[in-house]
Amino acid sequence: MERQGPVRRNAVDRETGQVVQLELLGDETLDTLQRKTAPRYDWRPFPGRHVNVAKGLMARVWHKDSGYNQNERDVLGFFLAHSPEAGEPLRMTFKEISELLGVRQDTVRKSVERLHTGGLLLEKEKIGRVRFFAVNPRAAFDGSASAQVEATKVARHPVVPAPAAPSRRKTREAS
Repeated sequence: MERQGPVRRNAVDRETGQVVQLELLGDETLDTLQRKTAPRYDWRPFPGRHVNVAKGLMARVWHKDSGYNQNERDVLGFFLAHSPEAGEPLRMTFKEISELLGVRQDTVRKSVERLHTGGLLLEKEKIGRVRFFAVNPRAAFDGSASAQVEATKVARHPVVPAPAAPSRRKTREAS
C-alpha cells in the first residue's frame, strides 16, 4: 500500500493575502474568521491598494535641485495615486487630469512630456493621437513583487536630475 501523508496546502492565498486554511481552529471557527476578516489592504482610515515606491529615487525627484518642478511632481503623484494595477496605463486624457488637479491642460501635457523624457512615465498605449502613460516600474509598481521584477526587465532607468528641456528657438544662420 502507498503511504499517504497529510495533504499540504498553503495557509494564505498568495494573490489576495487571504487566509485559506486554519485547521487548528476547526471548520466552524474558520468560517467565522473568514466572514470577519477585513478586505485586502484595509488599513484604516485609508483602505485600498498600495504601491511599492523606490524611495531613494522619489526623494531625488522631490528634491529642489532635481530639475523637476512642482507641477511635474504633482502630475507624477497623480499617476502614482490613480494608476491601475500591474503597470497598466492610466487611461485618462490630459483634460480629465487637469480638471482633477485644477491646472491647465497644457501644464499637464508639458509635465507628462517632461516626466516621459526623464523616464518616470512610460508611453504604454496610443489610440489615434491620444497617448496613455504608466509609471515606470523602476520608480513605483502596483502589483506583486514577481510582476514588478518582470516589468523592470524591459523598463528603462529613470533620470534624475531631469534632462534639459529641448530648445525650441530657431537660430538664424549668418550669411
